[in-house]
Amino acid sequence: MASSNTFPYLEVAGDARTRGHLYGTAFRERIRATWRYYAETIFATSKLSLAQITQRAARIRELIGDFNAEYCTEIEAIAQASGLAESEVYALNARTEILNAAVGECTAVYLPTSRVLGQTWDWLAALEDLVAITKFSRPDGHRFVTLAEPGQLAKIGLNSAGLGVCLNFLVAPHALEGVPVHVLIRALLDCTDLAQARCTLARAGHGKASHFLVADDQGSALSYEFAGSYSGEVEPTAGIYAHTNHCIAANCDERGYRIPTSVERLDAARTQAAITCGTGLDHMKQILDFDDGTSRAIRVRYRPEPLLGGGEVGSCATLIMELSARVLHVKKGPSSAQPYTSIAV
Repeated sequence: MASSNTFPYLEVAGDARTRGHLYGTAFRERIRATWRYYAETIFATSKLSLAQITQRAARIRELIGDFNAEYCTEIEAIAQASGLAESEVYALNARTEILNAAVGECTAVYLPTSRVLGQTWDWLAALEDLVAITKFSRPDGHRFVTLAEPGQLAKIGLNSAGLGVCLNFLVAPHALEGVPVHVLIRALLDCTDLAQARCTLARAGHGKASHFLVADDQGSALSYEFAGSYSGEVEPTAGIYAHTNHCIAANCDERGYRIPTSVERLDAARTQAAITCGTGLDHMKQILDFDDGTSRAIRVRYRPEPLLGGGEVGSCATLIMELSARVLHVKKGPSSAQPYTSIAV
């Protein structure tokens, strides 16, 4: 697919089946290309065979169905419209749990005073020209906008209630149990306040290793870690919420697991957040654009990743959410010169 300076954008509305059908139809080729890339290139680095991965789809479906059956309806409508097997789309929604690779990625920050939430999304360069932004509208009027890999229910995003969600991958041994992180993010974007988000996290089960930063337009946030059998909240540091790719809660049993550059990036994020720079939006842009050419860099240039067969990993996107204004600002790729595109929820 030809590269451009912006991500493709789609609006869909209706019930779960309708949304899935519209999404799967519009992004049919992107969804199919994403599956091919994972199946032929990235899942090949997993200890599981492709047959074992697709066989696990039945268990993934069971876990999602027990959590919210509507999500199964939507995933299966996406599969039907895109021409993929249901098992393949379920695998895309559980790709984090399948891979569990210790690859450095993603720095998330929330500035409570200005109600601005943001993060870099660091992943494979090949995905930069496949991911897309979608605004979903439910029949009850609730809306959310999210950047996600094609076929996934959600990733980083913002909703009409002024709630934003960021994601950091963690690494820890875990069994396949509980809701996959990309489905859980969707559930969080379906929430209307932090109290509901906290309940959603509490019933999501374990079997995952990720951090969720959920913030609202009132200056409050919920920083929540899952790592194997552990889950729990993280308090802000000096009034700022920042997280990278390792557990930072004092009671986390998996604090020994470290993803390269994670500690350095966390220190850089806290340091940059402490530097006052203009408005909240400008301040966040400065934080997420930090690149001193060392392991502290937050905006990460593409570089080969041996754990993923040499595929290049870096900042595929930077996302900033002005929660009070209900506006998402998104920049494509790791270049500091790339402009932001703004999307109102």
